[in-house]
Amino acid sequence: MEEKCLNINNEIQTNSNPLVSVVTIAYNVEKFIVECIESVLIQKTNFSIELVIGEDCSTDNTRKICLEYQDKYPNIIKVLLHKKNLGLTPNCIATHNACTGKYIALLDGDDYWTDDKKLQKQIDFLENNSDYSGCGHQSLKIYENGEKSKLFGYSDDTTYYLNDMITHRKFHTSSFVYRKEIWDKTGGIPPSISSNERAIYPMVAIFGKIKYFKENMCVYRIAATGLNSRVNYKDHETDFEMLPWLKKIDSKFPIKKFSSFLHLCNYTYGQGVMPFKPLFRHYFLFAVLSFSYFPQNLGDLKWGTIFFIRRLKK
Repeated sequence: MEEKCLNINNEIQTNSNPLVSVVTIAYNVEKFIVECIESVLIQKTNFSIELVIGEDCSTDNTRKICLEYQDKYPNIIKVLLHKKNLGLTPNCIATHNACTGKYIALLDGDDYWTDDKKLQKQIDFLENNSDYSGCGHQSLKIYENGEKSKLFGYSDDTTYYLNDMITHRKFHTSSFVYRKEIWDKTGGIPPSISSNERAIYPMVAIFGKIKYFKENMCVYRIAATGLNSRVNYKDHETDFEMLPWLKKIDSKFPIKKFSSFLHLCNYTYGQGVMPFKPLFRHYFLFAVLSFSYFPQNLGDLKWGTIFFIRRLKK
């Protein structure tokens, strides 16, 4: 018999075969996880969903809160209880692999959705446009340090292609929905990398266009405990391990352009002091490889040089 339950809005949810699996990675987010989970539960859809939470052995009350919600909504929420801390990417992979939906919706444990029709809008589009492999939307970027909030993405509806997905993010991770068959075909992202979205975006874009909606439907929270507060250039260097993986998926993948971008990210993001030798090496390789897409590289070269000089002064 098909199992049914009610969500917060008293709508029937049937989770024997959920259409959408929401992937949430959770580690030490007790301040935010309730808002995150609630924003999934209030979604108004004509299809069933599941929320799969990869709880990575938090040292605060995150696991306790997640289990309380699982007890209350057992037909919607599934909490993965790792026996030891896996780390960001292995946890991401384990959570994806536990999903059973046709679509994957990403939602970080410290973010939340602000539109209760968000999933319905995105799934309706993907169901009716088979040439699109995923879709994202506008987000509001808010800062825990009190800095003024601002929008994250472009102000108009548009379509993105593979070349758009191998540069700076066009939309936030927690706005992204894509077809799970892509994850299954590729075998998932490499476990050793540190930047999951930098692998997922091009992985999805290899298989089709990406739709972007101008509607602001989620909050992207910049917290003091976020990823950028914990990683350094050595962590970012692991991202180069995604290059042979992407080339294997698509022999025509623009490897030099993406490699140039990863070198740029290596010295512009992350914490701590970067020694001159690796700093110069990453800048030099960024600049040289950027000429693989000349003359479109000239703007990137300008800003990459400015960031290089700023980093030198630190």
